[in-house]
Amino acid sequence: MRKHFLPLTLIGLMMLAWIIAYPKLPDQVPIHWNLTGEADGFAAKINAMFSTLGIMVLIYVSMAFLPKVDPRKLNYQYFSKSYNMMMNVLLSVFFVINLFIIFNAAGYDVPIATMGPLVVGIIFMVLGNYMPQIRSNFFIGIRNPWTLSSDEVWKKTHRAASKIFFFGGLVMIAATFVPAFWKETVFFAVIAITVITPYLYSYLLYRKSGEDRS
Repeated sequence: MRKHFLPLTLIGLMMLAWIIAYPKLPDQVPIHWNLTGEADGFAAKINAMFSTLGIMVLIYVSMAFLPKVDPRKLNYQYFSKSYNMMMNVLLSVFFVINLFIIFNAAGYDVPIATMGPLVVGIIFMVLGNYMPQIRSNFFIGIRNPWTLSSDEVWKKTHRAASKIFFFGGLVMIAATFVPAFWKETVFFAVIAITVITPYLYSYLLYRKSGEDRS
């Protein structure tokens, strides 16, 4: 039960924050910003509240439920602490995002242009830190035909991906201090590299292991 305490506390506190702030917010509130910090997406405040809170609830319910239906559910016992830590970090990040939305809608000057890449960078660094501990499963990690068919490919891919994600997160955090044009370039370049490189690496590992067996 202890592993559920922090997630439920974060969700409960955010519900309370929305309830308190809701009467003071305008009918339309910004829910999305571009990399220069300009709001480019708006929603009715009732929709904003339910959608942003809904993301937190969905993360919690999904991560609590998925291990029970995973065909490789026995593997979760080997990285349960890391799994719970990743859930808590993700919920904490969305807790902060909810606060950004509330304070921004209430008229406070929130440095969205700076905080956006910073938040994403932190997520990448956290994921990178825990990736080597993730065992083979169908829901978390680098899941493709090559990693799922070989425990050795899974382990090596996640060790490599952990470094890529961690340093990619550092680059994103550093990019918060560069001009807007370069910030956008760095942001999408890091995402592309962190997504594509582990997949290519896992394929090459699988090919190599197949050649070694032949």
